[in-house]
Amino acid sequence: MGKSFIALLTDFGTRDYFVASLKGVILAINPDCTIVDICHEVPEYDLKAAAFILWACYRFFPGGTIFLTVVDPGVGSERRLLLARSQRYSFIAPDNGVLSLVFRQENPEILELRDRQHFLAERRSSFEGRDKMAPVAAWLSLGVPASELGQPVRNPLRLELPEPHLGNREIQGQILYRDRFGNLITNLSQELIAQFLTKNHGANLLLLAGKKKISEMAAAYSSSGSDRPFFIINSLGLLEIALYKKPAAEMLGLEPGDPVILKAE
Repeated sequence: MGKSFIALLTDFGTRDYFVASLKGVILAINPDCTIVDICHEVPEYDLKAAAFILWACYRFFPGGTIFLTVVDPGVGSERRLLLARSQRYSFIAPDNGVLSLVFRQENPEILELRDRQHFLAERRSSFEGRDKMAPVAAWLSLGVPASELGQPVRNPLRLELPEPHLGNREIQGQILYRDRFGNLITNLSQELIAQFLTKNHGANLLLLAGKKKISEMAAAYSSSGSDRPFFIINSLGLLEIALYKKPAAEMLGLEPGDPVILKAE
């Protein structure tokens, strides 16, 4: 069996004992496992942000990586705990929609975690990431078959994440995510924009974001002046609104969920 990787994504921060507890449980079961921290600074309870972060990075991990996502506003409630298995990866998370973007990209088998012998505690608790999800991730990394850990389920909860709407002269989209630099990532993909430009050959692009009109498309962050907002196709192939060395989100008064319109002029 090859080297095992478990990647952690939480909203726990790093000042408390929560992340250390997850790692302790995993290493107590599989001391040879490599644990990777994706991010522990997801805004508290922000399922859409967590879903985006997971989607943005999971494809770059080695095949066989187990992704443990613990952003769980419903901890201790009746919501299910899921194990989703695709051809290359495994995902363990609450059934609260945090895997929505993964489900769009992958077609995994989905199980509800129900085998209590692989939990630290059978009862519901305020820390099911430690007591149930982390030990399951560890046992899975040791080669325990997924069929021993849960039972197949259908219809996992999915977040409402609107798709862009392509019209004749405009694309209606939405801001998905604000990164730590204040850049605003939208759901307008490079492929959709290329399709739009083909329909509107020779047109200039104008981005309407809130009360701001942005007409400059930059090839790199540093190629624009520091006081002029611009848009760029980022490393994920998504349209992003930015300001050079300044937080576009604060300067423009925009945030995730706000609409954007890309027009042909």
